[in-house]
Amino acid sequence: MKYLKFLLNNPRIFLVICVIIAIGLHIYNFGFPCFNSDEASFAYNGYSIAKTGKDEYGAFMPNRFKAFGENKLPVTIYTIVPFVGIFGLNELTSRLPFIIIGALAPLLFYWMSIEFFKNKQIGYIAAFLAAVSPWVQIMSRHIHENIIILLLASGLLIFFAKLQKEFKWKYVILISLINLIGLFTYHIGKTISIYSFIVLLFILLKSKGLKRNTITKSILIFLVPVFFFLWTEISQPTNRVGNLLFTSNTGFTLKIEELRREHDIRLLHNKLTESVLVLTNKYLTYFSPEFLVIHGDTNDRFGFDGISPITPIEYILFFIGLYFLFKNNEKVRFLITSFLLMAPISAALSWQDYSITRSYLMIIPILLLSAYGGYNFIQEINGKLFRLSLIMIIVMFYVFFQYFSWDYYFFHYPKKPDVISAWQCGYKELGKYVQQTYDKTDKYYITKKLGQPYIFMLFYLKYPPADYQKQASLSAPDEYGFGQVEKFDKFTFSLQNNDENKLSLYITTSKEDELGGSRKKLETVNYNEHEIFNIYE
Repeated sequence: MKYLKFLLNNPRIFLVICVIIAIGLHIYNFGFPCFNSDEASFAYNGYSIAKTGKDEYGAFMPNRFKAFGENKLPVTIYTIVPFVGIFGLNELTSRLPFIIIGALAPLLFYWMSIEFFKNKQIGYIAAFLAAVSPWVQIMSRHIHENIIILLLASGLLIFFAKLQKEFKWKYVILISLINLIGLFTYHIGKTISIYSFIVLLFILLKSKGLKRNTITKSILIFLVPVFFFLWTEISQPTNRVGNLLFTSNTGFTLKIEELRREHDIRLLHNKLTESVLVLTNKYLTYFSPEFLVIHGDTNDRFGFDGISPITPIEYILFFIGLYFLFKNNEKVRFLITSFLLMAPISAALSWQDYSITRSYLMIIPILLLSAYGGYNFIQEINGKLFRLSLIMIIVMFYVFFQYFSWDYYFFHYPKKPDVISAWQCGYKELGKYVQQTYDKTDKYYITKKLGQPYIFMLFYLKYPPADYQKQASLSAPDEYGFGQVEKFDKFTFSLQNNDENKLSLYITTSKEDELGGSRKKLETVNYNEHEIFNIYE
């Protein structure tokens, strides 16, 4: 107990320990997850900007990156630029800014707790929960826009809380700036921007003594950057977002047609009524224990049965926190609950059943309220011995559940064939083989069945961006909004060739071996004892 009291009386030491724990969770088994095609695209375009000031297609400092044809938003790539520019292009330097944010997440949650609740002990709990949270730390082990959004959203909530207490122009400007960066970071930024405008308007109208001129100027300061983003959005349209909406799923249309065949009343069975039903049900499922505690993301790249986004302890304390938030009439109660209600909207609008990436911001109010609920619940308990016993029981069960989530992530998850496929494992090993054989090989014919092979070749060969820009060519986007690169340099991304040159290599998947026994197998590329690629003469 004396060590615990020492830590609580020395917040810097406690927070440093939380950061060290977060760093440890990033360092352990650093080779997993594998570097996927989106990461390779972010990193290589960052490398291209660092070396030439242009993206892979030769566009100078673009506000959208063509990439696979989906027009990636720019902030993530520009965040990577200084790291790969100074330290070179590799997996660690490309992921480093996201690892740093994930490692510092305990500090973000501590600062938010202090700003909202003015209680260091709640801040300590929130910092610890963030340090060991799979939802926070697993996501920041690789390149993903959500990690930057987490940083931006934390700042946004802090400045809204400050603005709620006292009107200052600097808070309005900072809120506007954060929203502008968020809009250019990830599509969730659009939802955050709408939410921010509503909250800003509410705070301005509720603030006493503000002149109409001040309110008008504040709104203009917020809206001018938003209109700038919308102008760039219109000038470079993409159908990628539209393809993600649940209404674009063929099953949605087929269900309406089936309902009409069974009961042909168009007033009841149409896109509007079905959309309301689907959206309501999908939205509510994001608050269910099935999503938050049991299954998590249905995409094998971000979740798997056995990896719990939060533990049952946090789930219970979260609702206790909600109760005390309103019981204690906390000034930030509407700010936190409105943010919580906003967070899963983007996820509910997509066709995917469960998505921790599109509902990522839920983790902020969930962890804050879990910490707040745990603290207030313990304070309600009378008797020092009983209180201490209850703390020990809660901690014991929390550690039990959290341990098994991390155990599954580190020791079981990387060995699952579906996970290896989802993370596109094997390209790093293939890249090493290509490096070793590059000078004595005339042509490489590589299958496209495992994603976008061209970007992995660019990344792992550190192919000079200036040379690639002269060759870059992307096919027209398909129904999902993605194009294909068919060839560059020595690489052709097709097996539909009849090259009899012995200095040419054919690289195919092991599961769907297009070449069969017609050519001599030279090498097999493995990952965790799973065959990924076969290499033929």
